[in-house]
Amino acid sequence: MNWIDNLGEEIKKERKSWGMSKKRLARNSHVSIFTIEDIENGIIKNPDLFDMLNICEALDSSIYFYVKKGN
Repeated sequence: MNWIDNLGEEIKKERKSWGMSKKRLARNSHVSIFTIEDIENGIIKNPDLFDMLNICEALDSSIYFYVKKGN
């Protein structure tokens, strides 16, 4: 799956809009805090689909907001 170029920034912005810490997001999504930090910092640019589904569920958002449009 091809994710948007600014995936980490968008995840971080959404997390902060909920007033959620990285630790709380990790706990709610069952994704390690290290993975969340790496996604937010752009180290992981192509995260696992299941991690993204869990993060989106914890943020009450749709995975479709983070999928790159087009080819």
